Amino acid sequence: MKNILLFLFSFALIPAGFSQTTEGLSKYSFDTIRDSINKYMFSDLQKSIGAAEAYILKGKREYNKEEEYMGMEAIIWIHYSHRNLEEANEQFEKLLFFAKEYKALKFEARAHIVAGTIQMSIPDLKEAIRYFNLALQISENEGDDISAQMALSNLSYVHKINGDYRKSLEIEKNILKIIANHPIDSNYTSSFKSRLLSDIHYNISKSYLELNKIDSAKHYSALIKSFSKDFDSCYLRKYYYSKYYISLEEKKYKKARKYLINSEKYCPMIEGTLTSLRMALRYGNLASKEGDFEQASRTLMQGLRDYEVSPEEEGYMSNYYKVLAEAFKETGDFEKASYYFEKYLNTEKEHSKMSADVSSSLLEKERKKFKDDIEHIKAEKEKSQSHLNYLLLGGAVVILTLLFLLLKFYKNKKTDEAKFEALLSKIKAANTPSEIIDTKDELLEEKASNDVSEEVTKQILEGLKTLEEKEYFLKQECNSYNVAKKINTNTSYLSKVINSHYGKNFSTYINDLRINYAIIRLKNDVFFRCYSIQAIAEEVGYKSADSFTKYFKKDTGLNPSFYIKNIKNIT
Repeated sequence: MKNILLFLFSFALIPAGFSQTTEGLSKYSFDTIRDSINKYMFSDLQKSIGAAEAYILKGKREYNKEEEYMGMEAIIWIHYSHRNLEEANEQFEKLLFFAKEYKALKFEARAHIVAGTIQMSIPDLKEAIRYFNLALQISENEGDDISAQMALSNLSYVHKINGDYRKSLEIEKNILKIIANHPIDSNYTSSFKSRLLSDIHYNISKSYLELNKIDSAKHYSALIKSFSKDFDSCYLRKYYYSKYYISLEEKKYKKARKYLINSEKYCPMIEGTLTSLRMALRYGNLASKEGDFEQASRTLMQGLRDYEVSPEEEGYMSNYYKVLAEAFKETGDFEKASYYFEKYLNTEKEHSKMSADVSSSLLEKERKKFKDDIEHIKAEKEKSQSHLNYLLLGGAVVILTLLFLLLKFYKNKKTDEAKFEALLSKIKAANTPSEIIDTKDELLEEKASNDVSEEVTKQILEGLKTLEEKEYFLKQECNSYNVAKKINTNTSYLSKVINSHYGKNFSTYINDLRINYAIIRLKNDVFFRCYSIQAIAEEVGYKSADSFTKYFKKDTGLNPSFYIKNIKNIT
């Protein structure tokens, strides 16, 4: 599961015995709930699912769609870790619907990576490749380097299944460039970047080993430790694994054993997981290389007892059964040797079928692209021939019409761009959000304010300031009656003070606060920009997208969609 746990960035465990209802657990921080998911991920399906549901509930309650998505994704990985592939597939459909509903392409790319990983376990490698390529296309179009790296990493692994280590290495080198060139920011922290670099250097080292380039493998292996030293010690395990494989290749078996033992010191395994089965293979293979075939067979058999290999996983067990068959042969247990050699031959067939699926899928992709290009050229020629006369007769009219529309479009675009630049200047010059849009009404509701004492005026202004700080204006029930009630005055006094102090009516005062809030949050909050206009409208206190659009355009001269599109290009 080395490339799939996108959700689990932290592995610290909470105290033993921690147990809460979904509702109760949802009141803790996201980090605490995530720790609970991690703690029970492999050991207790119900508790880990309950923690993930609490994570989703907290995300919904706090209107945090990104965390809500992460909770949904965690449920899939929990089912995946318990090998409930059918349930994981059903949850993926919900995940993809969620991503499309909120028009968040970043989520959609991640969801396709999740689906591809599930298909790898079924195994349906053609479908897995399709999902990974979809994820890669979306993430590259969106400039989402993290999802692109994950998609490429999985595609690299697919090529390894196919035995094409050169292609795998080519992809891994490409991933390395993407990671190295990506700037550090709030989402792409130096620690996260180091983790990615640790992973990719491990993968590159393994690929070089498969290509019998030991010196290159050593070079990339040595770099893993430098990237792993500043965070979770489990990442050091990959460093020791890489040193183990290199030592094994060089027939330095004592060193290889030392590296395996060190890997367990830094990061103990969870028994009964795929990781423990892989460790059994490492120890069993090492014992076999050392000539201790009794120990090799015991270790490998214990690995099979601890982890029950599913029929879907048999295609990945070829090397395991081969080493086990050889060990039993050398100990003289020919019955078991024959049994596991037959299993080895069967898994080789499954593995060959998987490789064939990969090859045919890659060839099919190239064939489809070639056919599509030919069909496109044919269609264009036929279309050109059949419409030639119409184009000659109507060409002049079409060109004139297009020129007119183009000029109009560019004129409107230039106007909107000028308004956008003016708005940015206002934002930059403003000391507080209220200085960005400050509408003054010519006709005021209450012209005279002489009957409002100075003391009452001060009380009202202080009350308004408090409500502004609490962002009460974002609530749909925010009206003059409720505001007056909250600051212990009446609507008449409230209107008079707002009129005289702000030079605007109550509705204008509230609209200015809402629009200024929307302007600033859309500028600073990347995720908020992914909301639909309706969702943004509701978030800032309007009942409909039309109302929000109306006031936003009235105050800024721009449609919200134009502002969102252009603000993305500068932030």
